Amino acid sequence: MRASPESDSTGLFTAFKDDGRPVPRGRWALALLGALFPVVLGVGFWTLAKNEEHTFRLVTPQGIKSLRGGMTSDQVVALLGRPITFEQDERGADCYRYGTPNFINPQFLIYKVCYEGGKLRDVTQHKFSAWSVDPETGTFAAPEGGAPAASPSKDG
Repeated sequence: MRASPESDSTGLFTAFKDDGRPVPRGRWALALLGALFPVVLGVGFWTLAKNEEHTFRLVTPQGIKSLRGGMTSDQVVALLGRPITFEQDERGADCYRYGTPNFINPQFLIYKVCYEGGKLRDVTQHKFSAWSVDPETGTFAAPEGGAPAASPSKDG
């Protein structure tokens, strides 16, 4: 005759038997909190990183300016001033150029700011050099007094 499973103290599942003591609820809450903490932390860092990738920092004569993706053209004009030119890029987006071209510094920066649907989409930096041209010979001279570049051909 076989003993009932309740009276079997040498059985395989004796560790899982209910011994009448209440299960502490704090352990489950702590385990859940421990499992959720890395998830919440990861989502927070991902949100910060995603917002950071759409921030553009521009160096202007007035200091460093920060533009964020999604800004309107009025907000950009308030930070950078009036654009120097307008153009459309290859995708048909409206783009404006900002900067201060000059012949005093050997190089200067111009920024191309493009909007899609009226919101800031992209900022591209372009570096230019101010070379002087001799009108008589047609030769170019670097601003630092470097060697002249090749003169344009007179063939037309």
